Amino acid sequence: MKKWLSRLLWIPVLVFAVLFLVANRQPVAISLDPFNASAPSVTTFPLPLWGWLVAMLFLGFAIGAVALWISAGPKRARARAAHREVKALRRTLTEERRRREEAERALQDAREAPLLETSLP
Repeated sequence: MKKWLSRLLWIPVLVFAVLFLVANRQPVAISLDPFNASAPSVTTFPLPLWGWLVAMLFLGFAIGAVALWISAGPKRARARAAHREVKALRRTLTEERRRREEAERALQDAREAPLLETSLP
């Protein structure tokens, strides 16, 4: 139900976005000079508005992905350390199991061995 409602709410947003992009197909040059709007000193080459929006969405996604990757660095380092520790503990456990089996075998052999009869004078 929740997923269905979410999808239903996104339909008007997507329709609005498509209508907005189709209505604004003319090339747009973005001015990066807030002080002189009539003759900006820094401007971009003209692209359709949808091109700028797609470029900014991609740029925002890339910046977010890089920021997430950097922020997760300590967690990845802890995970690698934990993985190394688990591997070492598994090796130790395997070795201890092998030793225990050898000790049990030796004990079983000792129990099954016939007792030596010694004559006391």
